[in-house]
Amino acid sequence: MDDAIGDLLKLRGVELSKAESVTESFGFRCLGIAEKIPELQSDNSSSVYVWHISKGILPVSVAEAERWLVDVPKGAHWVLSEREFQEQASKLLYSELKIELWSPKKLSQWIGEAVLSGELTAHAALFPSTEITPEDEEKSASAENLIVLQAKINLDEWSIQRGIEYLDAKPILLQARIWNIVGALVSPDGDREEGEWRVLEDPWADRLEMYNSENGLQNPLNLRIINSQENKLLSESDLRVMLVGILETRKQRKQQTSEGTSVTSTMLERWSFDSEGAHLECLPAAIPGWILDYDGRKEILHSRNGRTYDLSFFEAP
Repeated sequence: MDDAIGDLLKLRGVELSKAESVTESFGFRCLGIAEKIPELQSDNSSSVYVWHISKGILPVSVAEAERWLVDVPKGAHWVLSEREFQEQASKLLYSELKIELWSPKKLSQWIGEAVLSGELTAHAALFPSTEITPEDEEKSASAENLIVLQAKINLDEWSIQRGIEYLDAKPILLQARIWNIVGALVSPDGDREEGEWRVLEDPWADRLEMYNSENGLQNPLNLRIINSQENKLLSESDLRVMLVGILETRKQRKQQTSEGTSVTSTMLERWSFDSEGAHLECLPAAIPGWILDYDGRKEILHSRNGRTYDLSFFEAP
C-alpha cells in the first residue's frame, strides 16, 4: 500500500522528501514530507508529514496515539490509515496536532477512484488465504494477466443525474472475458483470408463486442472480483454461433477483366466467418464497477453501461 500511495501522489505532482529526523512509532510509518497536498482542503502552504498505518485487526487505540504523539515533529500531518480509530484516539490527535485523518473507507475510495480512472494498476484479489497452494499460484498467475477495461461513466455525474445527494461507493471489479480468435473469413467463391480478432464478452450486459486494446487501462491495488451468474457466461458452442454475426464483413468484389487485370467492383459481397475452424482462447478480464450503498439498499454499478444490479444475486465482497 505504501507504494500505491507514493505512486498516486507522484501522479498528482506531489514529491515526497525523506523525513530525516522523524522517529517512527509502532504502527505509524512516515512516508515522507510533501510541500503541498492537492487532496487536502487547506490554505496552509507549509510542509505536510505523510503517514501510513497498515491493516490490523483492532482499531488504533488511545495508547497508540499517545505513544506516537511523544516523538511526532511539530507541523501539519496527514495520516492515511487502514485501521479505524477509536473515537477518543482521534479526538486526542485532533486536539494536539494540526492533522488530517483519513479512515480506511476514505483511503480505499481515493485509491479505488485512481484505479478506475487508469492512474494506478489493479490486480485482482482472488484468494484470501495466506497458505499458497499450487491452485493459488495458478490463480495468481492469471491475476497478473488480468485485462482491466476503462470505465466509461463518471460516478459523480451518474449520481447527480439521478438526484442522489449522498452515495457510499466501494470500487470493485466485475468478471468478464476477452476471447482471442484466430480464424478465417470466407468469400462467396471460397477464398479464405486469415485473421486474428479479440472480442469482449460482458456477461453483465449480455453483450459481445469487438475489443480494442486501447480500451484497457494503460497502467492496469487489490480489488475484489465479483463473478457474474454462471448462466450468463456463453458456452463455446453458443459463442461460435454468435461470432459469425460479429466478425462477418462486406468487401468490394474484385473482378478479372478480359485483359487479365484485376479491378474492384462497386458491388459488395459478404465474407462469412468460419466459426467451426476457428481457434478460441479465453483471456481473463474485468470491468470496473462500484458497490453502491444508498437509500437503505446495496447495488452494483457497471462502469461501462451505467446499469445497476441487485447485490443480493451475486457473491458479496
